[in-house]
Amino acid sequence: MKKSILLLMIVALIIPVFGVVNAQDPVEVTILGTIKGEIGEPFEEAVAAYNASQDQYEIVSVPMDGSNPVEKMTTLYASGNATTMMVMGQEFGLFQENLLDLSDAEFSQHALPGTQDLVTVDGAIYGMPVTVEAFGLLYNKAVLDEAVGGDFDPASIQTRTDLRELFEQVQALDGVEAIHVSPMDWSLGAHFTNILFSPQSADREERFDFYEAIQSGDVSLMDNEVFNGWLDTLDLMLEFNANARSPLSPDYDQGTLALANGEAGFWFMGNWAYPQLVEINPDVEFGILPVPISDDAATYGNTQISVGVPLYIVIDESQSSPEEQAGAIDFLNWLISSEDGQNYYVNEFNFIPVYDTFEIAPADSMSRQILSFVEAGETLEWMNMQYPPDGWPSMGASMQKYLVDQVDRGELAEELEDYWANVSE
Repeated sequence: MKKSILLLMIVALIIPVFGVVNAQDPVEVTILGTIKGEIGEPFEEAVAAYNASQDQYEIVSVPMDGSNPVEKMTTLYASGNATTMMVMGQEFGLFQENLLDLSDAEFSQHALPGTQDLVTVDGAIYGMPVTVEAFGLLYNKAVLDEAVGGDFDPASIQTRTDLRELFEQVQALDGVEAIHVSPMDWSLGAHFTNILFSPQSADREERFDFYEAIQSGDVSLMDNEVFNGWLDTLDLMLEFNANARSPLSPDYDQGTLALANGEAGFWFMGNWAYPQLVEINPDVEFGILPVPISDDAATYGNTQISVGVPLYIVIDESQSSPEEQAGAIDFLNWLISSEDGQNYYVNEFNFIPVYDTFEIAPADSMSRQILSFVEAGETLEWMNMQYPPDGWPSMGASMQKYLVDQVDRGELAEELEDYWANVSE
C-alpha cells in the first residue's frame, strides 16, 4: 500500500515537470517590414490581432531600416538570416529559387484570375497577390466642384484639352494650385512611364512587341506618337505644377497634404495614398482620373487608368523551417478568410480584395471608382512590373533631369533608348 502511494506521488510530481519541459513557445514567424509602408500602423494592429487569436505562431515584423528592398533581402540571405515572409514586386525573379511553392495554399485557390501571373513559374505559384492598385490623377472633389461651379463629372475629362481647361479653372481659385507633381524616381520612373508603354496598343501582344523593340534598339521615341503625346501631357502638368520653381524639392508627404487640404486640385499618385488623405481630411471625397495623352477621346489610354497587382507576399523555403513556413501560410489564410482579417484588409488597409472569399466590400469612393473601371474593362496593364529592377530608378533619374530642364525632349528620348538598349546587351 505504501509503495502504491509512493508511486502515485512520484507520477504526480513527474507529470507537471514533463509538462513544463514539453511546453513550447509559439513558433516565431518573421516578415520583412510591413506589407506596404503606408499601412504600417494598421498592419501592426492586424498582426497583434492574429497573434492574440491563437497560440501556435507569433508573427514578428523585422524593420527595413530604410534599406533598399533588394539590398536588404540580398544581405539577409547572404548572412543566413532571411525572414520567413517578404514582400516583392519586380524583385521576384532575383529570389525565386529561394521561395516556397504556394500552389496548394488556401489563399492561392481563391485568388482572382490573372492576379498570380507574375509569380507563376512552370505552373507553380510562388506569391500571394496583396491587392490591386491604380494610379492616375488623384483629385479633391470639393476643389473641382468649386472650380466647375457644380458637381464635377469625371467623365468630362477625356482629352488633354479637357484637362488643360480644368487646370485653368482650378488655378483661378484663390490659394489653390492645379496640380502637385511629385518628383520621386519611383513615381516618375515606374508609374508615369507606364503611361508610355501600356497605351502603345490595346493588344497585349503588340504592347510587348514594342517593349521588345525598344530593347533591341528598333524604336525611335521621337517618332513615336504615344511618346510625344505622353510628354505633351507631362509638359502640361509641369506648366501648372505647384512647385514649378523647384520641381525636385517636394516629398511624398507634401503631395498628400496639398491634395488633402485643398491646396491642389490634382496629384499624380495611386490609391495607396487614400488612407493618409482621408486621415488628414475625412470630410472630403477623393477620386481618380486617367491621364489623357492626346486630344482624341478615342485614343487608347485617355479613358483608362493603370491597374495592377503592386506586390506579392512570398515565403522563404531555403532558410526557414517547415514550422515557420506553416505559420506564414496560416497568417496569410487568416488575413483573407477570417472576419477580423478581412476587416483589417478592407477597412484599415483600404485594400481592394483580389480573393473570392471576401464578404466585405470597399466603402470608400476611390476604391469604388477603381472597381468601376475594372468592371468596365477600362484599365491599362502595369507594364512597369515587367521592368528590370533598375528600370524605374534609371528612367526616374532621366525624368528628374527633364523636370529641371537638364535634358530636352530629344535628350530624354535618347537616355530612355540607351537604358533599354543596355538592358538587352
